[in-house]
Amino acid sequence: MNWQGFEDPQSEIDHFEVCVSTLNEYCDVLQKSNCLLHSSIIKSNMTLPRNTELVATVWAFNRVGMNVSKTSDMFVIDDSPPVVRRSPTFLLTYNAAHGKYAQWEKSIIRLEWEFTDDRSPIVRHEITLKTHHEGHTPVEHLILGSERHVTISLDGKSWLNDGDKYYAVVTSCNAAGLCSSDRTPDLLIDSSPPHLGGFKPPMTWANYNDSDDNLITNLNVTWYGFLDQESGIENFYITVSRYYGLHELSNGLITFPNGNKSEEIQASIALSKTFLAGDRIVLSIWAQNNVGLNSSISRITVNVISSTANSGYGILEIEKHSCDVHFCNKDCTCAVIGLPCVEVMTNMKCSNMSYADAISRKLPVFNVYAGLPHEVLNISASSACLSGHWSRIDGGIVSENIRRFEWSIGIFNHSVGEGIYDLQLENPWTDIGLRSEFIHCLPINRTFIHETEYVVYVRAWFEANEYAMFESSPIMIDQTGPSVRRGRYIREGNCIQDLDFIDWSDSIIACWDGVFIEQQSRIDHFSVSFGTSPHSNNTIRSF
Repeated sequence: MNWQGFEDPQSEIDHFEVCVSTLNEYCDVLQKSNCLLHSSIIKSNMTLPRNTELVATVWAFNRVGMNVSKTSDMFVIDDSPPVVRRSPTFLLTYNAAHGKYAQWEKSIIRLEWEFTDDRSPIVRHEITLKTHHEGHTPVEHLILGSERHVTISLDGKSWLNDGDKYYAVVTSCNAAGLCSSDRTPDLLIDSSPPHLGGFKPPMTWANYNDSDDNLITNLNVTWYGFLDQESGIENFYITVSRYYGLHELSNGLITFPNGNKSEEIQASIALSKTFLAGDRIVLSIWAQNNVGLNSSISRITVNVISSTANSGYGILEIEKHSCDVHFCNKDCTCAVIGLPCVEVMTNMKCSNMSYADAISRKLPVFNVYAGLPHEVLNISASSACLSGHWSRIDGGIVSENIRRFEWSIGIFNHSVGEGIYDLQLENPWTDIGLRSEFIHCLPINRTFIHETEYVVYVRAWFEANEYAMFESSPIMIDQTGPSVRRGRYIREGNCIQDLDFIDWSDSIIACWDGVFIEQQSRIDHFSVSFGTSPHSNNTIRSF
């Protein structure tokens, strides 16, 4: 212990005496001892009572034997560090596909934890983010007070690396200076969809009677080239149709779990419809990785060729030339993926149907939202990723009477795709068939801009040359926390004036009207920490 401020200009200080007491007895813990003229002492080999309120008293004696004393604030001996009540964990809200402990979001980290200490208050938390290969991380040493959660937004220069597994270490320290640590489980980051593959020959078909004597068609198909180095491929999805984008022959999506780790995969598909020689069928395939991101859709048109006249089996020949245009924007199945068949002539002109016309013709119309169906979003802290989904206003089946959907993102009140795509070189629309949700993460040379509003756009195609466009409400990008207004402060006491002393002990009032300001979005809630020292707390409540 140490002390200062005692003085006697007349006869000077002769010596100091010190003792330590409980609140019940006088000098019962450390008997009074003479410290000469030292202003501090260190006592060792003592057995101080734990979890007991103690005080230290110092007497200053002058040379004529007169003295004055001063007693310290109360203190408690705490020789144990904080205890983990809830281990640190990454929060994946808005960051990951539902039910997956891995995230596609590479610009946001959310953590929560809880440590407790029944002897002295917790006054500090230290957070570090690590990888197993000891690579650089954007959060190497973050110091907080008594908070139990944190959200960290990263800019485009410090995004998390695709394919890396991260874990966070949270260290909690109490007022006695003792600390304990715990860590999160590993979290895989993968913001990139699988690399696109496609079908390849040989592919065959055969009609046969099933056990109920129904005539059905069996397809044997081969695909290759799909790859995801970061999280691996979880599922493949295949549709079969006579039209671009539909799936009436396969009765919806056919899911193939990725149990085969080889580069080429063969599978058999049973259809309730029968094929005839000369039919033209559209096969579609895409892959989904273990974070929930889907690749682009690979589509081909195949000609059904019979092995012999009138036989019910044969091969599926991929159509590589002279493709038919399926939509007025020249989308077809033998172009480079994502590009139209520019050399093909068509007399179709695209018609953008108004919302009112769609209603009058009793066509389906849609509400569009940012975020996924289980997490609707109107404000985002992300600088890298945005998701969207849509549903029919009348609550019906989303894909009914629809040929396909396309989505895009752009800055509010700008052209579709503005601020996300290079409109001189890139098509801002992404075709996803009859799916009704998407996740999009930007490449490393682009970023969502703070304090900017974005919109999700959806085109619903009713016919080959007719579509209607729907859009979401603006989504604000807010990558900063609230700030404190200059000259404003928290008032304790009675809210009329700021009191430093009160003469009651059953309640305390604190007011902070106008203290905090949020310019981009809005303040969601307040967390209040109340304790006997800075950053310590007896309780935390949200308002």
